[in-house]
Amino acid sequence: MLVDLILPAVLTVIMFSLGLGLTGADFARVAKSPRAFGLGAANQMLLVPLTGFLLALAFRLPPELAAGTMILALCPGGVMSNVATRMAAG
Repeated sequence: MLVDLILPAVLTVIMFSLGLGLTGADFARVAKSPRAFGLGAANQMLLVPLTGFLLALAFRLPPELAAGTMILALCPGGVMSNVATRMAAG
């Protein structure tokens, strides 16, 4: 029950509350400087998973640990990265 109902509900509340904190100025800043946003997004989607994959290969991890490394590399912070960014006024 916890995993199926409560955790998704908490995730929804967190994401919704973060979205409510956005202003038009936030979107204008991204529109004014799309290169920084694009570079950050590209690094998050390409460089971080590639680094995790290369580390798994370099250390010859067993399949279970390699899979865990890839999961962490593909979604390193999830919701908490958004919360930390919001708390840091970033």
